[in-house]
Amino acid sequence: MQPQLQGKQVLLRSVRKSDIDDRTAIGRHHEFVHMCGGESLPAPEFPDRKVWENWYVEQKRREENEYSWIIDLGDKCIGCAGLHHLSEADKSATYRIGIFDPQYHAKGIGTEVTGLVLQFGFESLHLHRIDLKVLDYNKRAIRCYEKCGFQIDGILRESAYIEGTFYSDVIMSILEDDYRNFYCR
Repeated sequence: MQPQLQGKQVLLRSVRKSDIDDRTAIGRHHEFVHMCGGESLPAPEFPDRKVWENWYVEQKRREENEYSWIIDLGDKCIGCAGLHHLSEADKSATYRIGIFDPQYHAKGIGTEVTGLVLQFGFESLHLHRIDLKVLDYNKRAIRCYEKCGFQIDGILRESAYIEGTFYSDVIMSILEDDYRNFYCR
C-alpha cells in the first residue's frame, strides 16, 4: 500500500475506482500529451471509458512495483506522480509527474507534489539521488524542477523524435545533500 502524502493543496494517494470517472471527464489534452512527448492533438480527446479502465489497471500494477500516487485535489484525480527505477544498491530513483487537467497547470501544484515526493524519497526511503528526464521544450517543468532543487546533469542531444523533429532530453537530479541544503535550512 502506498503511503499517503498530504500537502497544503493536494493529497498523494493510491489509485481508486472513482479515478476512472475523473480521467474520463478530463480526457486527453494537447499540452499534457505534447509535454510527455506525444503527437499533437488538434482538440481535446475524450476516449471511451475502457481506455481509462485500462489506465486504472496499469496504475494498480505500478503500485505493486514502485511508489506511485494519484494527485488528488478536492477529492478528484488531476494527475499522478511517482518514483520508479528504484535501486537499493545505488540509493537512487527516477521521478515522474503528470498533471492531466490543464486548468491546474501553472498553479504551484507541480512544485508542491515534487516537494512531497522528494521529502518521502530522502527522508523515508533514505535515497541519495533522485533524477528525471524532461524534454527541452518543457520550460515550465524545468523551472518547477529547478525551483525544487534539481540541477541539470546534462543533455541527451536530439534523443526524442516527435512529429518529424528531433528534440533533446534534459537530465536533472537532486542529491541528498542538495535536498538537505535546499529544504532543511
